[in-house]
Amino acid sequence: MHLTDGAAPSWLSLLKTCCEKIDGGEELAEQLFPNNNPIMSLEECASIIKVKMDSQGHCLHTEISKVIGNLELGESGEETKEVLEGLPAVTFITTNYDLLIEEELIGDDKCTSYSIGYPINRQAKDYQVYHVHGSVKYPKKMIVTADDYFRFINYPDYFAKKVQTLIEESTTVIIGYSLGDVNFKAILNNIRSNRIHDINRQNLFFLSRNPVDKNIKDYYDRSYGLRVIESTDVEGFLRKIDAKHEQIKERVSRSRDLLMPVLEGKKRFTDSYLKKRDSFYEIIATLSSNGIIVSHSKVVKFLKDIFERKRGFTRVTGAWQQYKHLAGWLVHIGAIMDIKGTPLEEAYLKAVEASFDNMSKRKIMGKSWDSFVIWKRHWLDLTYDNRIMICQYFEDKDVSSDASEVMSQ
Repeated sequence: MHLTDGAAPSWLSLLKTCCEKIDGGEELAEQLFPNNNPIMSLEECASIIKVKMDSQGHCLHTEISKVIGNLELGESGEETKEVLEGLPAVTFITTNYDLLIEEELIGDDKCTSYSIGYPINRQAKDYQVYHVHGSVKYPKKMIVTADDYFRFINYPDYFAKKVQTLIEESTTVIIGYSLGDVNFKAILNNIRSNRIHDINRQNLFFLSRNPVDKNIKDYYDRSYGLRVIESTDVEGFLRKIDAKHEQIKERVSRSRDLLMPVLEGKKRFTDSYLKKRDSFYEIIATLSSNGIIVSHSKVVKFLKDIFERKRGFTRVTGAWQQYKHLAGWLVHIGAIMDIKGTPLEEAYLKAVEASFDNMSKRKIMGKSWDSFVIWKRHWLDLTYDNRIMICQYFEDKDVSSDASEVMSQ
């Protein structure tokens, strides 16, 4: 939809268009979609249309491929193409059948396409596109009807397993997708279940151009381990990634060499490094990208030390930035992993308590207004389980009205 400036049909309009190809199609469309409200799931409606088309010598899958195959990039697609040219090669996973990505957005000379029914290319190019539900290159293999979906669910093929592997191994951003597909949701839930008490939200994001309700965010968090980026359009998101890419490339390449000796106890991060705002984010990102489990005893000991040292930095005169950093760090780790029940729980809660004790909604001498702003703005970014854990920790404690205001959101 985005790449074509809305010219691509919705599922419903696509099925109604196919109805026009058969005798009595207008009446059938009215029966299936009265006032544009489907009487059953769209894949079941597609099954009924397919039966009718088969009886008249037409093929639903072929008709769909004709409509989809004629799509072209719009102005939005050209903007996306321009931004992607400044970024390193990425992998696309799509349930769409069209070839817009490989033929128009990237170009066949730089892109390898995979779809059900085609052999696997073992000499892949820089960009790769996985059509999980098939593509217009091979219409008969496209997942369209309820029967197609049942076969796909009951007999998982290479693509279902490949999608899970790609998401497990990469940073994944879900763009222009409503999480309506049962198969894809099952894959996400399986990944979420496999990564309990690890940094399971460090590399999986859901992009929404509109605000997302708190209850929906909690559902995405608990069921799929998704972090929501809201009120952000596709171009805005890509341009921000592009702007940061050159800045962080060198830091990423040397981060592992800096971290590993510290984890092994051979070295210790300097105070000057840990006083920097970005140090903690670099450390956590390096742990995640290197597959190091946060709940491992060495990592827990290391993180406890970091929190304690950061709290120490807040105890000296004029440490306003350190208060602010600590609040941001606590929000970040609380947003990407469930801490309750891990060896990190006690150290984390003590650090939260220290942060709450030193913040204030009002500008009072000796209290950090910036810390309050961070907790207030980002409280809902914490995972649902972490918010409950923090609230339960403070149930029998005297807390300031400002801390209560944060937790009551």
